[in-house]
Amino acid sequence: MTAIPPPITNRLHACSSRYLLQHAGDPVAWQPYGPDAFDLAQALDRPLLISIGYSACHWCHVMAHETFNQPDVAAFLNQHFVCIKVDREEHPDVDALYMEALIAQQGSGGWPITVFATPAGVPIYCATYLPPYRSSHLPGLLTIAEKIVHLRTHQPEAIAEASHEYEKSLASQHALPPSVPTSSVDADAVTEQMVEDLYQRFDPEFGGFGHQPKFPQPYLLDILWRSRSLVVDPARIETMVLTTLKAMANGGIHDHIDGGFFRYATDRFWITPHFEKMLYDQAGLLALYATVAVDTNDRDLRWVAERIFSFSSTTLRLASGLYASSTDADSEGEEGGYYLLSANELSDLLGAGYQTFAEFYGTSAGGNFEGRNIVHRPLGASPRADDAIASLRQAVSDYRRQRVTLGIDDKATCDGNASWTSALLRAGRVMADATMIAAGLDLMQCIRDAFRHGDDLLHVCYPSGATIDAYASDYVNYAGAALEAFTVTGEMTWLDESSWALTRVIARFMNSDRPDLSIGRHGGMLPFQSFDRYDGATPSTNSLFAWLAQRVGFITRDPQLQQVASRLLEAYLPLIERVPSSFSILCWTLAERDLGTTEVLIPGDSTPELLDVALTSTRGDLIVVHGTGAAILEDLAPGVAYLCHDRVCQLPTSDPERLRSALAGLA
Repeated sequence: MTAIPPPITNRLHACSSRYLLQHAGDPVAWQPYGPDAFDLAQALDRPLLISIGYSACHWCHVMAHETFNQPDVAAFLNQHFVCIKVDREEHPDVDALYMEALIAQQGSGGWPITVFATPAGVPIYCATYLPPYRSSHLPGLLTIAEKIVHLRTHQPEAIAEASHEYEKSLASQHALPPSVPTSSVDADAVTEQMVEDLYQRFDPEFGGFGHQPKFPQPYLLDILWRSRSLVVDPARIETMVLTTLKAMANGGIHDHIDGGFFRYATDRFWITPHFEKMLYDQAGLLALYATVAVDTNDRDLRWVAERIFSFSSTTLRLASGLYASSTDADSEGEEGGYYLLSANELSDLLGAGYQTFAEFYGTSAGGNFEGRNIVHRPLGASPRADDAIASLRQAVSDYRRQRVTLGIDDKATCDGNASWTSALLRAGRVMADATMIAAGLDLMQCIRDAFRHGDDLLHVCYPSGATIDAYASDYVNYAGAALEAFTVTGEMTWLDESSWALTRVIARFMNSDRPDLSIGRHGGMLPFQSFDRYDGATPSTNSLFAWLAQRVGFITRDPQLQQVASRLLEAYLPLIERVPSSFSILCWTLAERDLGTTEVLIPGDSTPELLDVALTSTRGDLIVVHGTGAAILEDLAPGVAYLCHDRVCQLPTSDPERLRSALAGLA
């Protein structure tokens, strides 16, 4: 007699991830991602259902309620599959691999990711949200599951063919074209092509690129802004960046009540957001708004930057000193429920002040989102408010917190916190904001204490402690944050940390036969390694690595870092030339490599006025090195500043105004 295996139970209750705990009560027998789940699938010879999402994801919550809580769906899955639930922020390598497979099949991606796979994890069928049963435009999850079970029994060759097609597709996506020597490419021409491509997609009225949905894309806009001096017509760049930043600042994608930005807008006008707020978006937007505000002396943009800082410090900062990943799109089961207010609610709350508030923020009896209001400002108006409006706004903020609970994902990731640290330090120094700088340096120390374990990093920290081996993005973003800390303080500890992280990421994530970093370590459970190549909501790990390695290698005179950066850049050049806007950070890295950087070198510790001039400069190509110990400062006299371009220095100066003028005069 064949032994009947014991029933599989839902094992998510023992997890730390808020997203996984949200599914701990599902009737589906979810297993956390890990070797135990794969071993179970192999032992039972069952296919996998892999569901990938994150705590702030609206459609992840919808699918949980509508599909995974259906008793008949859960019963069938539990009988025939091993079901794995993945928090994409815990396992970005898993998320990336199956997102690639999803895009290969469906032509687009999104969350939740729903993957039926072989027991080894090779995809068979990929989708995003699926209802429990077939609808007018979507297949039902139960229908697909039943078909896969039938095919495994009666037509196993069909399953083998489907998984083989995914294997070929993923292998093809990961292959790189032949390298091109950088000497054969004109950096200025590549930048001009990037600007031209973006200008063709630019919305001249409301900013952004394309129609809808619209994403902020702060890192792309930042590279555009840095590139003004490289192009024939810088006015086009200024138009694209300023139009976009001002339209976003006035739109509903900007939370006018508490500050910060939502993930994206579902419309062309930036009015209707998808209501989650992500730490990584706040990081990119803080640095961008601060830089452009200083360059343009624009009080509105500076105010927006300060409000991003205020929101993140108030809402996302955890008791540990680290920052949470996100706030939820849903509140008490309703999308945007925390943020949406009816005219009656506002009138009852504000009394005689309601009309003033309504005129300023565009609220009405009919509302602009399902009968309620997303506050916003008219295009072209100032988002800043006078004291009277600010008082009304505070009353609304207090009321929101009292009436509905805002879900916060208390997962603190190393890469997310490091990215936020870089933003705090960059924004703080260009705006001469000592509070931001202090917050950034405090966070850098928290990151080191929480995530640095011997000669390795860990990826995620919960109140119970840090766990999960770090990914390439953790090391690279840690290196970037440490470099910013070195720039601000001149302390060699942070330059050493940056150099260590870049050297370590090469050893951990780069094979001798490949020029780029994989997302996760080799030898894991995944059938393939994935490579983070394209800039998106966050910078490509490989692009950011090449830029940092080139800079840190220059400061430390480390030829290995510079050589590895050069090799990666050459390997990506065919892709860059094909779609430069998808590789904006590498476009800038190429420009710095070919056209040189601007360096301000200030040896010693007694020149605060000179240092202030250097640190408040917004030049995109600027490298500031001060203090003692850095190799690049050897043999330089203290007490003066050396202004150099492409390693050729002017005569040193002790006059801050002369340094400021010389910096401004460089092309």
